[in-house]
Amino acid sequence: MRLRVHVSTRAREIPWDQVMAPGRAIVYTALARQAPQLGAKVHDGGWGPHRMAPFGHSTPGFPGAPRIKGTYVAGGSGTVEFGSPVGEIIEALAKDFATIPLLDWGGVALNINAVTRLVPPAFASGRARFRTVNPIAVKSEVTRAPDGSRRGGTWVLPGETGFDVALSHSLHRKAETFDCGSASLEAITWIGPQRSFSVVGHGTTTSGPVRWGKKTGAAVEVDVSGAPAALQALWSCGIGGATSAGFGWVRS
Repeated sequence: MRLRVHVSTRAREIPWDQVMAPGRAIVYTALARQAPQLGAKVHDGGWGPHRMAPFGHSTPGFPGAPRIKGTYVAGGSGTVEFGSPVGEIIEALAKDFATIPLLDWGGVALNINAVTRLVPPAFASGRARFRTVNPIAVKSEVTRAPDGSRRGGTWVLPGETGFDVALSHSLHRKAETFDCGSASLEAITWIGPQRSFSVVGHGTTTSGPVRWGKKTGAAVEVDVSGAPAALQALWSCGIGGATSAGFGWVRS
């Protein structure tokens, strides 16, 4: 399930270091207000056997804003989406968005005008073509050498050697996380240019200053097969790593 939040703003741009970064904090803030026990569980221990953050989000989009080279433009009406296969998370977000007037997106005020629920496609054929609107990156599988040392666990970008294997493992782990059957990578049909985005926000928390970080990835289009419920889960939260930071959001 996804929530499409219809927003508006007078701002003319979103700083590049805040294009993705605020989304994760918005989710956890909403959970803290509406479902604190669930929020603490997800934040501290993740979800399922692989302890993943079980949600994803898009970046804000403003299709009517005039394009300006080198600027992430805003202005007028737009949308931003949040999604999760976990119904309790969607319900908490929907409740919170109904009670607050705006989203603080890295210092840019996005006024909330309406919230629409998006039901995932049925995927009855057991096949899906996912095209991401945000970059994707995945970590290689961790293995142990004969001497007991650990190998892998490094970020692999689309087009690099081993990306297809790493993405296959990632899809499998996500399906296991939500206990909804299997999912397999069939083909990578398109790779976009590499882009880097900040993935953490600004300001401070009760633990001290929030640290910044950048992650590089590239949008992709992939063919995936699997149980319909697994494909629905992937559609709901995104594919690849760092989906809770806004990476790998799938075009609806």
